[in-house]
Order: sequence, then C-alpha cells, then structure tokens
Amino acid sequence: MKLKKNQSLYLQHAVQELVEDKIDLHFSRTRKVEDCAGYFDYLNKELKVATWRKDWFGIFMHEYNHYKQWKKQTKKWQIVEHIDTFFDTFPKKYTLGMQLMEQECDKMVWSDVEEWHIEGMQNHIAEANSYHISYVNIANNRKWVKRGAYNFPEIVKLCPNDRFFNVSELSHPKHELYSLIDDLCF
Repeated sequence: MKLKKNQSLYLQHAVQELVEDKIDLHFSRTRKVEDCAGYFDYLNKELKVATWRKDWFGIFMHEYNHYKQWKKQTKKWQIVEHIDTFFDTFPKKYTLGMQLMEQECDKMVWSDVEEWHIEGMQNHIAEANSYHISYVNIANNRKWVKRGAYNFPEIVKLCPNDRFFNVSELSHPKHELYSLIDDLCF
C-alpha cells in the first residue's frame, strides 16, 4: 500500500525514534506475525507488523503507541506490564486493566491522528472501542479471537465513534454487542 503524505511523515518520525531507542523493527510481508497482525514486545525490544493487510498502518500506529506507553511508563501500562499470564489463561480479574491500557494506547493513537493529520483513520475510535470491549468476551471464552471485532462493520457500528467507552460500558457491554462479538469473532 502506498502511504499518503502525512502517513509517510509519521512513519519516518516513528521509525527514527524506534531505531534511536534500539527497538528492532520488523515489517513482515505476510498477513500475520506470531499469529497476530502486529505487536510490541518490550522484553525483547521489538515491534513487528504484518504488512500484507489493508489496515497495517493503523496497526503500526497502535503498536508504536504501546512502545510509547512503555517508554513513558504510563500508570495504565505499569498496571498490566507484568501480567504475563493474561494471554495464556485470560483471568477475568485483569480484564478491565487490559481494556484501560489498550484504551489509553488508542487515545494516544487518536491524538497522533489529529496532530499529524493522518489520512484514513476516520473510524479509529469506533474500531478501537470494538477491540477494547472484546476483552470481556476473550476473558469469558478463555481464548483469543480468531478475527478482531474491528473487522466486522456490524460490530463497529454499535460502538461510538465520537468518544471512547467509559469504565461501566467496558465492564458491562450491551448484550447485542457482546453476542455479536461472540458469534463473529471466535
């Protein structure tokens, strides 16, 4: 995918910062890396993104902002930083902490979108909300989704695009939204 002007400027800025901080950056010409679209691994100091996806740039922005959370040691990052069992056992007691850390990351992404005038991110808040809310389903099903909730327009349209979910909405998703995520994502 050819990047638009502001996307290219943002990517150059982010890559420079990652390289200066000795973060190994891998752009894989595949649809998945390590069975996901991308990730930031603070322990091994690496950021990987699968680029044979139409949404790869948004995934890069998200993972880059996880790197920024780690670098700044934000409180929400610190709360979940050492929870290495969540993705193995999906304990419900960590769900809200994970949701709030992911939400903080996506708020940072949205701030970058506005500051850099990034093209093509007009649905970011609704798509991010669908991702954050899916953590309730993930914890209840005790497994990771096969396909992210943000890939389904019928899920995304049930999420606000002008604000992020509040704590109550994150903890207790509407039944219709929860059911759709269960039906379509697992």
